[in-house]
Amino acid sequence: MNGEILRIENVSRKIDGITYLDNINFNIRKGEILGLLPLDNHGKEQLIELIIKNLNIDYGRVYFDEKLVNYYEYSDMQYNEVYVIDKNTKLISELKVIDNIYVLNNTLNQFIINENILSKKAKAIFEYFDLDINPDKYISDLSQFEKVVVETIKAVINGAKLIILNELSNFLSINELYNFQKLIKYYSNKDISFLYMANHHEEAFKICNRVCLLEDGKIVKVIEKNDYSDEIMLPYIVEFDSNTNSKISDNENIIIGFEDFTTTNIYKLNIRINKGECITILDKDNKGIQDIVEFLKGNLTLIDGNIIFNRKTIKSIRDLNSLIENEILFIPENPIDNFLFFNMSYLENLMFLLEQKLNNNLSFRKKIKRLKENYKLLEDVNINENDISNLSKKSLYDLIYFKVYEFKPKLIFLMQPFSGADMYLRARIIQLINKLKNEGITIIILAVSISDTLIVSDRLITIKDDSVF
Repeated sequence: MNGEILRIENVSRKIDGITYLDNINFNIRKGEILGLLPLDNHGKEQLIELIIKNLNIDYGRVYFDEKLVNYYEYSDMQYNEVYVIDKNTKLISELKVIDNIYVLNNTLNQFIINENILSKKAKAIFEYFDLDINPDKYISDLSQFEKVVVETIKAVINGAKLIILNELSNFLSINELYNFQKLIKYYSNKDISFLYMANHHEEAFKICNRVCLLEDGKIVKVIEKNDYSDEIMLPYIVEFDSNTNSKISDNENIIIGFEDFTTTNIYKLNIRINKGECITILDKDNKGIQDIVEFLKGNLTLIDGNIIFNRKTIKSIRDLNSLIENEILFIPENPIDNFLFFNMSYLENLMFLLEQKLNNNLSFRKKIKRLKENYKLLEDVNINENDISNLSKKSLYDLIYFKVYEFKPKLIFLMQPFSGADMYLRARIIQLINKLKNEGITIIILAVSISDTLIVSDRLITIKDDSVF
């Protein structure tokens, strides 16, 4: 590795009086894969914005490709040769792979475009990486992994010198992540640099040349590869409380069973889950659990098999509301955006599911009165808040799980519950899941990454290549 692609030197950045970056210092060498572990997510998004574009800063200097591009007295607001890859693809879904890679490309200086030639070029690249991606396919037909690969190749061809990878393990399976890391290593040997943002040090240690820890807008530690160990992380790791009173019962108390449950991507899933048990279904290919989600939403018909819930055979599901009628809840990934109503108050959100369950009768009104009194006593809970957008991310997660807790479903499906959560929030989510377990509620976690799921799970079921282990 020669020279530096990025140097952030004593940079402080405030927005609306809040200090997001506080005298931050680090550098990325050319061809380096630098890991960044955000311990609390504070300042992470503001740092990404600053690396992409030379925004105003309150103090310090930014160098890109060994040139001073931003300093506290003057910011030119220009973009740097940086590309960010995260779950929200920037590819154009209605266009083909070759159109996205070559046609929508600043470096293509041709008036006449020969699709055959471009298709052969793309095919050669995919074959080099042993990837089975059809260059003539539309982006909308690609898997999440294929989109990430195409986006990376497009970024490199388009002249990006630094690629920011924003927590890929939140949406790529273990196998997909492993294959993608081979692509990263190839390009790093070609002097393309990467800022690899990860939730866990174990993941970052496997691929990164160095790892920085970000906390409260500061780089609090830089760990060199030779020093990688669990022990060096101990001062920065929050203790997760895994103590629960798991109420695993015997076979007489099975609440749900998957019987020969077969979809396009799952072949004969057979598992029985007891009341109060928490299991994780880990999908190494990131396809099978998507089939389960679509089945729960009523969008997928089983090829074979069924579900037995409370001794009742279920071959199809009408929609998510019919799940609620059966006292089953599905909590989607990123539930703040998908499980809360921002036009409702805190109390209305808290009561929403319970109101449907108790049908607004006398017991419901008594329940509201009791809850108002109980939640008033809880620290950091403002049950009288009318605008929940004023709440912190942690408080919103509390509200989501309190809402579930009050509804007391018989069964919950949690889709990637730790996705996008920093270390402190993950610790809180573990507490909240354990609270549900202690109430005897059965939990099925659907995940592409083991992450912290094993801390709360009683069993792990793995799906790979449509088989179940």
